[in-house]
Amino acid sequence: MLTNRKENINSISLLIMVLIGLSYFLYHDTIQLFPAFVHSWTQSERYALSLGFLNNNFDFFHPCTYNLQTVDGITRVDFPINEYIVAIFMKILGTTSPMIFRIYTLSISIIGCIFLFLLTRKITHSELKAWAISLLVFLSPLYVYYQAGFIPSVPAISFTIIGYYFYFSYQQSKKSNHYLFAICFFLLAALIRIPFLIYIIAILLHQTWIALKNKKVQFQEFIILIFAFIAFSIYYRYNVYLGRMYGNIFLDNFLPARNWEEFKIILKQMTEVWMYHYFNKAHYFLLILSISICTITFIKRKRLQASFKFYWFHFFIILCGTVLYFLLMMRQYYDHDYYFLDSLFVPTMLLLLFSIEAIAIKTKQQKIITAIIITAINCSAFIDTNKIQKERYTTQEWDRVEISRQNFIGSDVYLDSIGIDRNAKILVIESYSTNIPLILMNRKGYTVYQTNRDDAFLPLIKFKWDYVVIQDQFLVSDVLNYYPVIASMLEKINGNGKISVYKRKDKLKFQSLKTFLNINSSNILYEQKINFDTPLNTEYITGQTNTNAEYAYSKPNSGILNSQLEYGTSLVIKGNRFEEKEIKTYVTFQLFATDKLKGLQLVSAITKNDSIINYQSVDVAKFIKDQQKWRKMEMQFATPPLGKDEKLSIYLWNKDKEIVYYDDLEFIVYQ
Repeated sequence: MLTNRKENINSISLLIMVLIGLSYFLYHDTIQLFPAFVHSWTQSERYALSLGFLNNNFDFFHPCTYNLQTVDGITRVDFPINEYIVAIFMKILGTTSPMIFRIYTLSISIIGCIFLFLLTRKITHSELKAWAISLLVFLSPLYVYYQAGFIPSVPAISFTIIGYYFYFSYQQSKKSNHYLFAICFFLLAALIRIPFLIYIIAILLHQTWIALKNKKVQFQEFIILIFAFIAFSIYYRYNVYLGRMYGNIFLDNFLPARNWEEFKIILKQMTEVWMYHYFNKAHYFLLILSISICTITFIKRKRLQASFKFYWFHFFIILCGTVLYFLLMMRQYYDHDYYFLDSLFVPTMLLLLFSIEAIAIKTKQQKIITAIIITAINCSAFIDTNKIQKERYTTQEWDRVEISRQNFIGSDVYLDSIGIDRNAKILVIESYSTNIPLILMNRKGYTVYQTNRDDAFLPLIKFKWDYVVIQDQFLVSDVLNYYPVIASMLEKINGNGKISVYKRKDKLKFQSLKTFLNINSSNILYEQKINFDTPLNTEYITGQTNTNAEYAYSKPNSGILNSQLEYGTSLVIKGNRFEEKEIKTYVTFQLFATDKLKGLQLVSAITKNDSIINYQSVDVAKFIKDQQKWRKMEMQFATPPLGKDEKLSIYLWNKDKEIVYYDDLEFIVYQ
């Protein structure tokens, strides 16, 4: 007995050291990050809940965020125990660093993997198989990304694993405390993430089947289950009450595929985009190998052991439940990869666990070969997973949530410096998330996610805000192009080159865009107008000679883009011209399209030795509603300081090689 206990301690200690070592290599560059990159919107809302508990004196039953579009920021949300515990740690440690949340989630994941190791060893009687499955879960790319993150899916998976350890232990020992522990952990998983209610329902169905089969009811089992369902129902009803009284920023309805075509499109997206994020090639190899050997073994034996009939029947029940959930929430799987964790991840893990038992590892030679295979699989898995993590933590030019996060970094100190009170309510227009800008400003307020999707004018007149904040990068192209009246309602009081602060005008007064942007002779660094009639002798302008006389706004000529001309007239400025100055570039031109445009973009790119280090683009095509008409385009780019060896280029990119005419092009570089 003492020897077995010592072996257990040694095995678990080694596993913990390996998992901590892997965690260091996987997260040493990201463990301190604010919610960022893939699904940072959702993750930031969870982080905001923890900060909300700090701000509301730990009122657990009124969870709140920084967004006041719900009453006082209070929102309906699944049982926020993780966020509450993180807030307690933040209070004890005296810091609100996102690292506290990330380490907490990672610690829960490691505990879950330890119990998965114990569970696998209990079922398969093999330490090698226990290592294989524990490391498979810990190194799954999708799991890796979120297991040091903010969403509750990973803690729910860990609690479910712990629940299964005690549930399957109960089937062997019949110790009532094991059953009680199992249901408590399953209940906790369901409370923090509703889809995990599937596992409590599965146990209810399974225990009912056993009672019918044995013609004997274990009342204690069902009483504990009834209490679990009552506890879940009580909080669920309270949560509904919170939503009705205060509001909700979280999804609370089903989203099935609308039709067969959409069903196929979502499946295609999942396989083509997410397949190797769910698991990597080494994992799929192990899964297919285990299922194949298990199937062959079953065919040869033509029967299953009694204990494995129990496991496979239970697997069938939860598979039915998770497939049903998958169908009911299918539209979320198109973009939201973490829904796989909420549904299909645990059944896949159990499928491997029950299948791998059929692989015989008896002789010393078999153990050596198995150990080599497991090591190879996990080395391959680590390399592939690490590669995917680097991809996920790379800023893409289309990721406006991440761009916005970068623009709002340090905004709390900036607002303090210009005298904006901490209790001031801020309206952020073009925020791309509900909480990220507000958290970084450390002020509560309201958000307009995307001006082209949401009515930006309504919040201006509906909400009681003190100041409006807009990102300079999106001000012209994404705010004023849709709602030019905003320029007549607001006046700028300050800006830091990334965001600008506005207050309400005393009277509604029309003003030109240049006036609103405060472009004047005192802050203009460079200005150039191009009418394509007279070539300019300037080192800063290229591509002036691509002209056309068929259509012109100011005759006789205009610029043209077509199948042979992919790039338009460009402004090209070397870094030594505006070195170490944060600048803005205002671009205006007349545009004429003969047909509907698809891919025309205005691009700002900073390059160094032909490598792009900053890239911004505006989809010009989305502003063209009528063809065969000239339309004035006004855009603005906010550019970080240029280094000596860097180069700024601003140009039209006709990526779909359509026929486009443009005229009266003007570049203004200003501070």
